[in-house]
Amino acid sequence: MRLVPHRSWAALALLLVTTLPATAASPVPVTIGRSRDGTLWDLQRIVDRAFGVGRIDVRTGYIGAHAGDPDPWIWSTVPGRAIIMTLIAKKHPNGTLGWYGEQGGVPSLHGAGDGVVLERSRLRSTPTALRLPSSVRNFGFYVEREPGSTDIDGDGAPNVYFSNRLYNDQGSHGAGALHAPFDGDVQMLVYDISRLTTSDTWLVAVEYSDTGDSIGTQDGESDNDFSDFVFTISGVGVTPTQTSTFGRLKALYR
Repeated sequence: MRLVPHRSWAALALLLVTTLPATAASPVPVTIGRSRDGTLWDLQRIVDRAFGVGRIDVRTGYIGAHAGDPDPWIWSTVPGRAIIMTLIAKKHPNGTLGWYGEQGGVPSLHGAGDGVVLERSRLRSTPTALRLPSSVRNFGFYVEREPGSTDIDGDGAPNVYFSNRLYNDQGSHGAGALHAPFDGDVQMLVYDISRLTTSDTWLVAVEYSDTGDSIGTQDGESDNDFSDFVFTISGVGVTPTQTSTFGRLKALYR
């Protein structure tokens, strides 16, 4: 192994402190349940159909499943570079997908620091180019669920879910977590699929029901199938926080 000068290690240590999330709590346990909408909406089946059988294990391959994974998940980007969103599956016409600028707190939506990517009524789409304002350095995605959606899971209340799970409430509509994780409901699972497609490409699987509910297929429960909204995000300059893991940073000094 090549020796690294003391000053380089010191710089590496400083970089680790400033880039890794201070609140990292991985592994983050997530239960993927049986879809209330039948086997065609099984997340593993959807992913196998899109990327090949056995190439991604949806239960163990998401970011946060293993110790040392980034938690929470945040993307960073180079201003002016295009980001491409491609829809894989969308189960319901209800639900709007948007982006928000990461500022270290729960975003206030429908302002200058966020925007709509896919409107609620669209079940199909061509790849969509997204350009963030030059002031946005870090970002995530949100899904806004409109009120009156009792046909989904019996819950007619509106809700907004964020890719940064620490912005989501704890438990059913914030009433307190009934199961792990206890510090923020996971509503979006993120998978690194760069090795299967092109570099800097990520698969995102969304659950519309409040995952803080009891897990099941009855009204008032979340089936946790994470197949209500499935899309990929890719683009030059999209660099997630995982790029700053110890192993990758250490490689810079070899």
